[in-house]
Amino acid sequence: MLAVYSPMSVGDYCKALNEDLITVNDDYQRNAGIWASYARSFFIESILLEYPIPKIFLYSKVDLRTRTTIKEIVDGQQRSHTLQSFYNKKFKLSINIETEELRGKNYNQLSEDYQSKFISYSLPIDEFRGVQPSQIQESFRRMNASNVPLNDEEQRNARFQGPFKWFIQRVGQRFSEQLRAAGVFNRRDIIRMGDSRLYSEIIHTILNGFVTTKGPQIDGLYKQFNSSFENEDLYFSYLETGLGNAIQEVSNGEKELLRGYMFQIIALIYIDRQFNLGLRQKAAEAAPEVADALQNGAIDLALLIDSLRDPESHPLLSGFVDATKGTNVGRAKAVRYLYLDAAI
Repeated sequence: MLAVYSPMSVGDYCKALNEDLITVNDDYQRNAGIWASYARSFFIESILLEYPIPKIFLYSKVDLRTRTTIKEIVDGQQRSHTLQSFYNKKFKLSINIETEELRGKNYNQLSEDYQSKFISYSLPIDEFRGVQPSQIQESFRRMNASNVPLNDEEQRNARFQGPFKWFIQRVGQRFSEQLRAAGVFNRRDIIRMGDSRLYSEIIHTILNGFVTTKGPQIDGLYKQFNSSFENEDLYFSYLETGLGNAIQEVSNGEKELLRGYMFQIIALIYIDRQFNLGLRQKAAEAAPEVADALQNGAIDLALLIDSLRDPESHPLLSGFVDATKGTNVGRAKAVRYLYLDAAI
């Protein structure tokens, strides 16, 4: 076996980092300091809540000059740097993390219970001993070769480390389980970050109106807010209002409304009603003939649902039925908005 499982408490690990008994090997790792504040806070919160974290890999070798064993970080520099910084009381947790009693606190400000959980947390560590660097490289090549390919959302989550990425994570912490319980997503969807796309598309529509959204448009959103994301709390309020009300709206379990592209529109309707963002006007501009046809009054939601189940029985609703096919096309989204807005 090339790597030996060698767990170590956070306290012992950080002490070894401070004493340079564990160091960074730049051949394996990028420079420290890449993680944003919320990324570091999210990681420390996970430790304090005793969630599992990815393994840290070390390379143990003898320093002939000092006749001591030195351990180099092969994989896990950002995690190690974050642990050491929090241990040394060099940063406070974000005020936007999920756990209220941890917000804005450094290590000294934690309760004794949380301090104990942090110091005693057992880090999962694999340690390479008595091997050549080429063998370590081959080991990682083999591990990476057997991984399941990342989908678009997972790749986006890995590429971007700015405030918008962590905003989406914050929303997921708040709503992913509720969306699963409501039937909008299953557990695999949540694990593979399907809900992240929903949150991103809602924000994209708020900012840009009813336009077609594919991968490049969502990438552009992450790039736009990769350095700073002002009014984060306001946008969180938008999503809190929209998603919360939409979950209530679909609570009767009508599967047609549980589809992501339908649920997204329902959330946008409630956001616009609460915050008056002009989304209905933008939808009317994108599909004026539909807006004109619906201006005389409400339409029965049950009738819309039935038109999706039996389109041939509802020829007058063919425009709405057709709009459920181009799920990410701008005009189709606008048409769905107008019909659902008239029905809800």
